[in-house]
Order: sequence, then C-alpha cells, then structure tokens
Amino acid sequence: MQLTILGSGTIALHAKRGPSCHLLKTGSGEQLLLDSGPGCLQRLIDLGVRPADLHAVLHSHRHLDHLADLFPLLFHYRSPGGNRREPILLDGSPGHASFLQSIAELLDPKLLSVPHTFNEYELDGTLRRLPGLSIDLAAWPANHSHAPRILRLEGRKPRPWALAYSGDTGPCSELVEAARGVDWLVVECTNSDRGGHSRHLGPADIAQVIREAKPKATALVHLAPVWSSPEEAADAVRAHLSTEERVLGCHDGTVLTLD
Repeated sequence: MQLTILGSGTIALHAKRGPSCHLLKTGSGEQLLLDSGPGCLQRLIDLGVRPADLHAVLHSHRHLDHLADLFPLLFHYRSPGGNRREPILLDGSPGHASFLQSIAELLDPKLLSVPHTFNEYELDGTLRRLPGLSIDLAAWPANHSHAPRILRLEGRKPRPWALAYSGDTGPCSELVEAARGVDWLVVECTNSDRGGHSRHLGPADIAQVIREAKPKATALVHLAPVWSSPEEAADAVRAHLSTEERVLGCHDGTVLTLD
C-alpha cells in the first residue's frame, strides 16, 4: 500500500499546498483517488500516472475543494487521448450518483457517457468489498456538511493493512471508530488550538483521537495557511501527547507506505 499526498492544503490558496486529493496504490496494482480537488489531474501527470490507469475515485464529501477535478477527468476520458475502456468506479455517500448526474447534465450530458459505475454504501461502519477491486471500504458520517463521511480502507497485500481518511470533519466519535488500530490515520488539521471552524479539527482534537484509536501512525493533511509549515502542525499535535506517537505533517508529494 502506498498513498501519495497530491494536495495537502485547503481551498485557501497556498503556493505550496493544493486542495485535497490523494493517490492510493494497492498491493494488487490498483490505483484510486481519495478525493479529486482542483489541480489533482496535473499532479497525476507530474507523477507519470495516466488518468486512464485509475480504477476508482472515492469522495469524502461534495465540497468543490474535494471534488471539482472529477468533471475535467470525465471530460478528458471523452477526448481522443482519453483511452477509457474499463468502467471507472465513482464512490460516495448515498445520493452521490444522482448528485453527479445532475451536475453533469448542466455541464455536459455526455460527461457520463464514458464507462463508469456508481457505488454508494450506507454510513454504518460495515466493511464491504469495493466492486471489482481487492479492497474493502467502511464509511461513517462525519461532522461536516454536504454528505460528509469518514472512510476506512483495508487490503491484504503486501500484508494486511488499514487506512482511515477523514476528509473534512469536526470532532466526532465516528472518527475514533474508523481509526482504531489503522496503519495510517490520514486526518485534516485545519484549525490551530487558538480556534477555527467548528466542523474542522485542530491539534488537541487530533491528539484525543490518537489516544483513543491508537493508530500506528498519523498523517496531517488539509493544512490551512495558519500553519507556516506541515512540521509546525505536527509539533502542535505532539505537544498534546505524552509518548512518541508517530505524527507526520504532509507536503504535496509526501508518500506514505506500510514501512
């Protein structure tokens, strides 16, 4: 398992941090996008990843800084160089299919003429196999807006692994449940301890999740400009912890592995 942080920032524009998007490569060779914020397609190309090689796009919620590049991706698939032959899986909260269809109808009804399948799981924490893929997904409701969810993904190669991804959320017990014992908790760190938006997390909130869920390692993403560097955010989380838990502040391009 390898997760590349394509976008470590927020919609508050920052020269070194793009909006939320992450590339997951499984031990079986599958490639999935976790969110598709603006700019993610260019970052894929910069990495040498062809959009035609993506197997799925999983969305944490329907805010544009996590979703917007899905439509340019579909438009690309319709272009002469798109080369989309196998269906791409589009996964989200209940109602995701009708939401995407309504937007595509306004932008270009032919966007969803490319091979695709929709997938929507209830937000009940039940692990279910993603259609046509080798990994399982469980989802919980998040403390945010626009159909938010917290994801837990599990696979078996190169060994059993688990990853939790918060997207955007304020403090909630569901994040603890999703993150229990995972190899990586990939979690937003938008706020500072001085305050911020009530439906986002800060260092003290994240430290509490780490104490309760005990992930093996934690990666901080969705870093607002309040953080001068990702390392500053990681230091702020560690300041609330009494032991040497592994906490990493992510840059665009950071790669997380099982090592």
